[in-house]
Amino acid sequence: MGDQTRPELYDLQQEKPPALVPRRRRVGVPGRIAHDGTEVDPLDEAAVREAVGSLVDEGAESIVVSMLFSHLNDDHERRVGDLVDEHADVPYALSSGVYPESREYDRTVTTVLNEAVKRNIADYLARLGDGIAARGIDVPLNVMHSGGGVFSPEQATRFALRTVLSGPAAGAVAARSVSDDLGYPNAIGLDMGGTSADVSIVEDGELVRSTEGEINDLPIKTPLIDINTVGAGGGSIAWLDSAGGLRVGPRSAGADPGPICYGRGGTEPTVTDANLVLGRLTADAFAAGEMEPVVDRTRERFAEVVADPLDVSIESAALDVLKVANAMMAREIRRVTVERGRDPTEFALLAFGGAGPMQAPAVARQMDIDTIVLPRNAGVLSARGLLIADVRADESQAYRGERLDADAMAAGYAELEATQRERFAEMGFDAAEVTLDRAADLRYVGQSYELTVPVPEALDDDALAESVEAFHAAHERLYGYAMPAESVEVVTLRVTGRVPTDPLDDRPERDGGEATRGERDVYFEETGYEPATVWWRPALSPGGTVDGPAIVEGTGSTALLPPGTTATVADDGSIIVEL
Repeated sequence: MGDQTRPELYDLQQEKPPALVPRRRRVGVPGRIAHDGTEVDPLDEAAVREAVGSLVDEGAESIVVSMLFSHLNDDHERRVGDLVDEHADVPYALSSGVYPESREYDRTVTTVLNEAVKRNIADYLARLGDGIAARGIDVPLNVMHSGGGVFSPEQATRFALRTVLSGPAAGAVAARSVSDDLGYPNAIGLDMGGTSADVSIVEDGELVRSTEGEINDLPIKTPLIDINTVGAGGGSIAWLDSAGGLRVGPRSAGADPGPICYGRGGTEPTVTDANLVLGRLTADAFAAGEMEPVVDRTRERFAEVVADPLDVSIESAALDVLKVANAMMAREIRRVTVERGRDPTEFALLAFGGAGPMQAPAVARQMDIDTIVLPRNAGVLSARGLLIADVRADESQAYRGERLDADAMAAGYAELEATQRERFAEMGFDAAEVTLDRAADLRYVGQSYELTVPVPEALDDDALAESVEAFHAAHERLYGYAMPAESVEVVTLRVTGRVPTDPLDDRPERDGGEATRGERDVYFEETGYEPATVWWRPALSPGGTVDGPAIVEGTGSTALLPPGTTATVADDGSIIVEL
């Protein structure tokens, strides 16, 4: 039954998420912990020994232990772990150690996935570490995690599931850094690569975070940057559905064979092909000339697959492909802004990834966003995020009290902070180097969902009242109403530890060559073909301006400036576009 979630309420043919563990390998044993953490029935240790033996006989390579209310009292789980140690030569994982929070289905799924991923990551990181040492590279090995920080290989192995979405998280970290440097406290990160576009939010100078995600309709409970993904990338394939409607993605041509214009055997039109057809990309722009785009072949396939069936010109077909892709990204931005109480017009759009700067103006116009930021080295901005990410660790535990109590919460925070100091000590940091921040998940009594709000370090009744007020404000912004007269309860306590990473000295060095590279005809919806000045981005000087229509080419991405736009080069090499 899971948590009874139905992705499509009225779809009688929908399929459930895959069973992570076959039924024959899921075994129950007598014993029960109550909802308040007290023991109702003792653990039947003989049944545990029998269950462990049967699982080993079934060929289990690892055992996950997940019991009701173990987030409040883990005595039974820990005893099962001891018995596994005594009677079986296999590793095990306790749900109370991986995800010590409520909701047993989510806790079980998260622990099972963590244990499965852990086995692969442990082998990979071991080989990576050995390879680094064998080459005489004397630097520490760190691993990016979904919370927007780095941690050690040992902790990446122990909390393997926290590496999910770590690549997009690195891009979001870099986006926050750029927006902060340029003085934009509110920014929407649009990371458009080859297969998808990832949307993140910087609000009041901080990345918006979450404690839950989803993979294959399965819940994953881990601290992560709130990143939303849509299947629209440069390699997303354009196709017609059975009703003749134009679709884009989620299938992608990938890097090999890639879009048609790569000349590597691709046959299906993509977003990148559409930009080439419209003159926005040129045959010379692909990987510094390492590929030989087939322009004529691209136009032929666009005509065969899209234009002729729709009875439109090749240019109109290419423009329609881009409109569909841009609408998908705008819809995702609307979902994380308007639908969550944010006004997108108060944000700058920070576009990066190989394809982001090309599509950003159209997406911004759909969202009534006036300012676009195109970071320097936009095509590899996520790599920059890896280099500047702080060492970060997140710990949480279910609140064991029955009401708001500053003393009980302070005791819980003391436990979490002691755990954090141990984790950072394992990574070689002194306690004085670590900054600890407190937060709590609150909800109105009777609700089944929570909101995370900050909690002051000096915790007393007045400080607790501030957190409750912050919860009311967050609830009103997100859901449109608040109930200050209703009782509020604490569900989960959280502590984040951080050690800042030294700033990255990567000031741009201007290319001494010519900034302009002539003109070429570019197709725009309003005017058709129009001559656009082509600029070489590395040669642009800080303070310089570029007026649209223009194309700004670089080594990792190409940017489009439509007619009526003005761009200014910032001191850090970013390009600020005003629509």
